[in-house]
Amino acid sequence: MSIWSKLRALPRLQRITLILFVIVVVNVILDATTGYQILGGDILNVLFCIALLILVLRMFRPLTRKILWRLRNRLLVTYVFLGVVPLGLITIMLLLGSFVFFGQIAANLVRGELDRRIELNYSAAHDLALSTLYGARAAEFVQDLRQRLPQLRTIVQTETSSTVMPREGELQTIPSWSTPGFKGVIIANNQLMIAADAQAQSANRAARVFAYLPIDSALLNEFPADLGYVNILSGNLRTTAVSVRVNDTDKANPNVEPGWSAIAKTGRPLPPAQGIWDWTLSWVSILDAKELEGRTRNTILTVNSRPSLLMPRIFSNLGTGARVPGILLLIVAGFFLVVEIVSLIVSLRLTRTITRTVHDLYLGTKQVAAGNFSKRIPIRKTQDQLSELAGSFNTMTDHIQLLLEEVREKEKLESELEIAREVQKQLFPKGVPHLKTLQLAGVCNPARIVSGDYYDFVPVGAQRTAIVIGDISGKGISAALLMASVQSSLHAQLSVLEAIPSTATLVTRLNKQLYENTPPEKYATFYCAFYDDSNGRLSYTNAGHLPPILVRNGNASRLEVNGMVVGLMPDAAYDQLMIELQPGDLLAAFTDGITESENGDGEQFGEDRLARLLVEHSRKTLDEIVEITTSSVRQWAFDLDNQDDTTMLLARRV
Repeated sequence: MSIWSKLRALPRLQRITLILFVIVVVNVILDATTGYQILGGDILNVLFCIALLILVLRMFRPLTRKILWRLRNRLLVTYVFLGVVPLGLITIMLLLGSFVFFGQIAANLVRGELDRRIELNYSAAHDLALSTLYGARAAEFVQDLRQRLPQLRTIVQTETSSTVMPREGELQTIPSWSTPGFKGVIIANNQLMIAADAQAQSANRAARVFAYLPIDSALLNEFPADLGYVNILSGNLRTTAVSVRVNDTDKANPNVEPGWSAIAKTGRPLPPAQGIWDWTLSWVSILDAKELEGRTRNTILTVNSRPSLLMPRIFSNLGTGARVPGILLLIVAGFFLVVEIVSLIVSLRLTRTITRTVHDLYLGTKQVAAGNFSKRIPIRKTQDQLSELAGSFNTMTDHIQLLLEEVREKEKLESELEIAREVQKQLFPKGVPHLKTLQLAGVCNPARIVSGDYYDFVPVGAQRTAIVIGDISGKGISAALLMASVQSSLHAQLSVLEAIPSTATLVTRLNKQLYENTPPEKYATFYCAFYDDSNGRLSYTNAGHLPPILVRNGNASRLEVNGMVVGLMPDAAYDQLMIELQPGDLLAAFTDGITESENGDGEQFGEDRLARLLVEHSRKTLDEIVEITTSSVRQWAFDLDNQDDTTMLLARRV
């Protein structure tokens, strides 16, 4: 296998990390040999570190998961991230902030002292220009100025002469770019100097003085001792960098990068640290220096100091109590440390309380999973939510035991209901009578295990067939028992009577029997018809049932209702009506579970929608019509769990 194939076989993260590693190695080699790196080398180094960190974390992921499985370990890690890590970051931020704060103050103090020297030099130049203008001898005045500024160099120009003092000074003429009023820092022959250009003039005379002082160790040693150790470096900020460390000797600074040179530095060492808090800090400040050619050159002023040197300066208004703020800060830090220790102890105790209760719950759930619902876990007297949780667990197991008893009772009841369902199925027609002139089909879909709807086909004599459909009030077991009573009563009357009664007589007897043997609130809608296979006549009685729909020649009509429900009043009167079915006629009888089915908006399926459905599919087989109708009702219904029993009976004259 080639190297490229092996590389492609590695996971994506490993490939990226390996490629970045190669780039980092190449950068190190190039930097060591040529001083240059691949473009974007620093960014690629950072990306390599990030990729390597992610790779290491992924390698330790299984071990991490194993360690963090226990809740106690998770809480401890959480405390580390929520408590220790933020505290550490805050501490680092405070240290960095203190470093920046004290470093900036040290740099500002040194710059302030340097600015004071620049102003003093400019004042000396201006005084010398005035003395020259009004006749004083410049050499004598310079000697007086050197009492205050020992290394002062001057160039004095008038309309007639130019005097350089001393003659061996670094500058012999005023730089061409300088103008009166200039004061700042210049570089001449790699020597950093404080310079000033001042001019004095009267009505007919003028005197111009360019005064400068070398910035060297002697000058920097004149700075106050409480400012620290000072270096001034010269170089180009755009192409090189500088790093500075404490340097307490007169030796050359070994940390100056190539392209930089130490122009001036103090030889005064830093005083010893006052304590562990009195660390050595370094800071830089950029100075703009003018070269003799007029170019601006970058110079770096570095300061090495200590907080103990700067605190008296910062709190100088407190006099001898300048150390009081530091002492107060130490007291506050100690107080915070005590609070952190107390918080850690409290956190560990809370962790133990939480993990102990959770461990008890874990063992309890394992017992429950194994089927031991008598398991009880100990309740700790902690008076908190965890003890309440343990009590809730014990209460839950008690309830589970009760629920198991109820489930067993329910299973027993469901078993009995299933037996009742099988018994009820035997009450419905086992087959459809085969008539010469009439096709029959019927279906009953219970909303629950058993149904309160009833339909039947009963042969009556040689030529007649009873077609029956009914809807018992209510649902469930009570409706199913009443349905069985209606079925048995109907079959008994049709089997024991020698003469075939009319449908009105049959329904009247059924009404009286139900009234006498059922509770007052129980009743049933009932439709009973006799079909004569010899002549196609259908005689019927409708006792409060929904009117059947007759589809003839593509039009739908409803048969009349000619009586009230059965089982409600003992002396209710019923009539018999008769129609003659013609070839192609489709008669549909149904219960309210079809027409009163509601969609999500509360709209019922309705008799009109059922009639249109029957007209549309009247040419199909009866079984297809039954399937289409019941499917349409199921799709229409929104809440199938509360759906009523749906029963349909179809008859077609052939």
